[in-house]
Amino acid sequence: MKWPEPLLIIILLPLYFLSCDSKPYPQVLQLADSLANTCPDSAIVLLEQFKDSASQESKEAQMYYQLLTIKARDKAYITHTSDSLILEVLHYYEKRKDKKHLPEAYYYAGRIYRDLGDAPQALEYFFKAIESAKDCTNYRLISRIYSQTGMLYLYQETYDQALEVFRKAYQYNILADDSTGIVYNLRDIGRTFTTLNCADSSLYYYKKALKYAERIHKNHLMGIVQSELSGLYIQLEMYPEAFAAIQYSNKYIKGHNTAPYYAILADYYYHTNQLDSATFYYTQAVSFNDFYQKQGSYKGLGDIARQKGLYKKAMEYFDKYLIYTDSIKEIINTETIRKMQSLYNYQLKEEKNRELQQENERQELWLTILISAIMLSIALIVIHQQYNKRKKQKRQEQQRLLDEYKEKQYHESLQYIEYNKKQLCQLEESLKQAENEKNELKLNLINAQKELLEHTNKQVEAKQKTLQISETALKGSDIYKKFHLVNGDSKLKEEDWNTLSEMIDKIYSRFTARLYTLHPFNEKEIRICLLIKIDLKPSQIAPLIPCAKQTLTSIRKKMYEKTHNQHGSPELWDEFIRNF
Repeated sequence: MKWPEPLLIIILLPLYFLSCDSKPYPQVLQLADSLANTCPDSAIVLLEQFKDSASQESKEAQMYYQLLTIKARDKAYITHTSDSLILEVLHYYEKRKDKKHLPEAYYYAGRIYRDLGDAPQALEYFFKAIESAKDCTNYRLISRIYSQTGMLYLYQETYDQALEVFRKAYQYNILADDSTGIVYNLRDIGRTFTTLNCADSSLYYYKKALKYAERIHKNHLMGIVQSELSGLYIQLEMYPEAFAAIQYSNKYIKGHNTAPYYAILADYYYHTNQLDSATFYYTQAVSFNDFYQKQGSYKGLGDIARQKGLYKKAMEYFDKYLIYTDSIKEIINTETIRKMQSLYNYQLKEEKNRELQQENERQELWLTILISAIMLSIALIVIHQQYNKRKKQKRQEQQRLLDEYKEKQYHESLQYIEYNKKQLCQLEESLKQAENEKNELKLNLINAQKELLEHTNKQVEAKQKTLQISETALKGSDIYKKFHLVNGDSKLKEEDWNTLSEMIDKIYSRFTARLYTLHPFNEKEIRICLLIKIDLKPSQIAPLIPCAKQTLTSIRKKMYEKTHNQHGSPELWDEFIRNF
């Protein structure tokens, strides 16, 4: 039972005011959404009443309101005349990547462009709706998307593709358990097989749709299926079945679609040679403002008149038949041109979109290159700064070590002994002065200082004496003599170098280890230093390494620069090593 719209609104509207707030949408919008599927006219009235209040709601609620307005008008079979509203809704949901509402928005965009006669654009939005609905569980919506896509394929005369998507629509309506939708899906599949001239398959699906409609006790649906089935029966010359189907469809859909009913009934009577009845129903059919019905009916009337020998009357009917045939051809040609123009416009739009996409990709590429260049520059600057910082720290560390070694070397040298002796002389004078002053505290302090200096000198002298003895022992050793006597490294073995290194490390307090703290010298450089330490001349060192004399000069010069961080000569390096 269909409720009157005012009464339905009176009953349902208080639910909005009594219910608690529903976020993010007002309850009235949720109510309108549920009404749109069953009573779209009531939903339109409710939405119109809420129009002023909608402008005060959040952006999300406003977009939902606009989507519901489009939905309700579509469900009420009101032809869409503009795409401005849906484009705003699409832009909003696309930007938010709204998985809930975006498939439905794409679907209604397709419906709008279908009404506007732009089939390619409509198909594109249906494809987007299918893509965005991959994770959607609203199977009824997905079924409608496929069903509408199938209708467009029929409109474009691509029947094989239409059949494929109608089958998908049928599968999704089974998942949704939508009995009414299943009947329409089976009807659409049967209709598609008819266009493919597959009468047997078409008959199978029409009968399957009819059985399903009978099972769910939907007489109106049974009437719709029987109406189309009757035409197929006539085509297959199954006239008793055709008449039964015509009578059944007339029982449940009479008054809703009278013109096709008269045309099918006229065809039935014509093919069963009941010419008077056929004439009556053909005459009834031409009274409707439908060019296709008029064309078929005038042809039927002309054929009947010719069979009866009424040639003048037959010529009048055939003239009218030709007039409507020309009119239909003109309509078809206009429709074909419109399709071609729509496709051309779509192709232009796609070409423009491709150009924009390519331009965006180029801009993104240049932006990526620019950002990468900036980041690379920053990275290089940071790396350079870190390199300079580490280099500076290394120089500072080298200088600190050099200063320590120089200070230690001085404190163990003869010069330091001489300096301490001068200090002792000064302390002697200070001691005499303190004795004269009879300052006991000062005497004790000076004596302590004097003892410390004397003790220090004894230690240094002992170290110097030990060093001299060690150096004398070194010069008298076999390894020392071996290195001084050979003219090339052919007679030197690895163990000879190891022996020399160990002996020098023992005498000169970890000589090689201290060199490594200044710089990570390689084996050749360390060996040059060992040979300098045992007083070999450059002319003697070169063949032992082996290397050219000029190369040896360059190596010694670079070793000085690496450790002292300043330019220097090979001789300065030799002097440094001898004193190290």
